[in-house]
Amino acid sequence: MVGPATQTIDISSSQPVTGTLVSRVKVATLGGLATSIMTTRCSVLSVDGLDGLRVKVESTKPEDSTMLKKLGPLGEMLNESAPPFPSGETLEQVAPGSSEIVMRTTYCDEDIRITRNDDTSRSDKDVFVWKRVSFGSGNTVSL
Repeated sequence: MVGPATQTIDISSSQPVTGTLVSRVKVATLGGLATSIMTTRCSVLSVDGLDGLRVKVESTKPEDSTMLKKLGPLGEMLNESAPPFPSGETLEQVAPGSSEIVMRTTYCDEDIRITRNDDTSRSDKDVFVWKRVSFGSGNTVSL
């Protein structure tokens, strides 16, 4: 089962533009008995036109695993010390360039952001609708 998702985007205002995108989604298995937050970390590479943000997937890691929490301090240590999966490198091995995407924002106001991945090889582009949870500090926005 896939639960709520959040995205946090932190972009510098300096040139060249740098920053991070962290995407978190709650997943559950075993009928909801085991849950974790799958966290994917990306680097912001550049701003692409007026509506695009080029990002590169770096890593993915399960966090806050309910199964590991049952192990007490040992589970906490395992959760914190386990290295993230190099999902960006793995995507590149499968298909060069596949770890980079351009996120095109087609609508954005104080509460809603509508984004699609700018994948020119597909005619059926995925559309993502994000509702703002809160404003962060500085240039950080949580959606």
